[in-house]
Amino acid sequence: MGQVQRRGLDALSGFRGHFALAHWDQRAGRLWLASDHLGRRTVFYARVEDGWAFASDLRSLLALPGVSSELNDGFLAAALSDVPPEPDETWYAAIRRVPAASVVELHPDGREVPRGYWRPDEGSRLAFRKDDDYVEQARALLDRAVARGMHGNETVVCQLSGGFDSGGVAATAARLAMPRRIHALTVAPPEGMPLFEHPSFFGDERPLARSVAAMHANMAWEAVSSADLHPLDESPTRLFLAGAAPARGVLNVGWYGPLFDRARSLGARSMLTGGMGNMTLSWDGLCGLASMARRGDWWRLLREARALARRSGVSVAAVLRRHAIMPLLPPRLQARWAALRHGVKSDGEEFSAVHPEFARKHLIPERRLALGMDYPGDTAAMRRRWLFYIQSNPWTADWTDGLLGIDTYAPLSDVDLLEFSFAVPEEQYFRDGQTRWLARRVLADRLPPAVLNETRHGFQCAEFLHRLTLQRAQMGETLALLERSPLASRMLDLDRLKRLIASEWPTDAASTGFGEYGGVLHRGLHYGQFLRWAEGGNQ
Repeated sequence: MGQVQRRGLDALSGFRGHFALAHWDQRAGRLWLASDHLGRRTVFYARVEDGWAFASDLRSLLALPGVSSELNDGFLAAALSDVPPEPDETWYAAIRRVPAASVVELHPDGREVPRGYWRPDEGSRLAFRKDDDYVEQARALLDRAVARGMHGNETVVCQLSGGFDSGGVAATAARLAMPRRIHALTVAPPEGMPLFEHPSFFGDERPLARSVAAMHANMAWEAVSSADLHPLDESPTRLFLAGAAPARGVLNVGWYGPLFDRARSLGARSMLTGGMGNMTLSWDGLCGLASMARRGDWWRLLREARALARRSGVSVAAVLRRHAIMPLLPPRLQARWAALRHGVKSDGEEFSAVHPEFARKHLIPERRLALGMDYPGDTAAMRRRWLFYIQSNPWTADWTDGLLGIDTYAPLSDVDLLEFSFAVPEEQYFRDGQTRWLARRVLADRLPPAVLNETRHGFQCAEFLHRLTLQRAQMGETLALLERSPLASRMLDLDRLKRLIASEWPTDAASTGFGEYGGVLHRGLHYGQFLRWAEGGNQ
């Protein structure tokens, strides 16, 4: 805080890590509230009589007299549709949030003056002499980011999946901690459990996680699993009481519960994760093909398209159409093309439980297209969209971490690493038809070939059908209650939820589509339970 007192807002751009702060400027007679660069931590505020109230969670503000608990319909419509809401809005009409990378000045007379303090320089490009120079710099930044997350932790615990991101973080932590032991925990399905399968995904991350641990003598690894529901699955009211909000990935909250329980039993206060790595260090670079087409770099485009076609087993024409031509069309035209050619909606529209009329009333289809949701673009467009999505969506780490008893820290969201990643030339990410080329080289000294050569992605909660089946009876009871809820009837497509519950329940996990059951049914019912809770219901 001394830096803020001396330098004012200029100090914030130099802050690192996840933070939220409040600062009273005595001389100017104003209050500053600030959120970190990506909004991983934030501050909520509301007007109360002739003053202001602020807190790091919604629950505290709602407990104050004079702060209305009326819900914000526009925010709910966006959240139900998985579209970024307005950056300063919340679930409640009377409560606002400080947007990411921003400061809000609050004055006694009721004035609010928001201003940003950071944005990545979109025009900045690094130009090192050798390819290895990018690798060396990325490794230095990765080491620094992980060290920040480890600072002050006597017990270091990392969440370890079978992918690049959490593997890179855990392996880096082990190298930095040597010879001190660190712990790596992997959430895994119970042995023998039927799993969702898809050519692009794998459900059991134990083998790859184990191979990472085998490279690092000081990494104590264990898999955590449970065939039973977690208490958070059985009573979502605990989530609402903790955060006064629903959880977007509610299926994963209970799935991750045993991992947090184990980390807590190890004596950890925080846990390192691989969050956001696919948008920084391990950016796949495929959208670079559209960038080549936009700037007329035809020779490189053709060479890379041929290489990608060989690797993926499709024609060069198909690669160019999908990755170079279509992304340059406006999202509205892409949507029309998809509807004409395939007759399908985008995933964001198809797998949402929002009531169609409620979505249309709040212009969700138009907002989705204006933001380019679900449709590819070139590198610049995809970077902007990703940053807006991350900064606009309220991060729930404050209250979920508190509920689960462990703070989480994502080193790959470190702003120094992010700015470096945005400035790295496209050809460092995608070369000779190979995606994530930078990450493969950066992590070659700390991850095994089995991980680096894996082209599929890990699928979280691959045993979701088992977990949903355990909740099936409760789902029917919940739906019956929602049909009596004015809010739920207006905002949710209850007829669609009813059809899914009443239809023949799937028994084959391998061929069951996740979106209908995990996205529409389970998540829709969870949001409905929140609406009933907000109305004063018992469940």
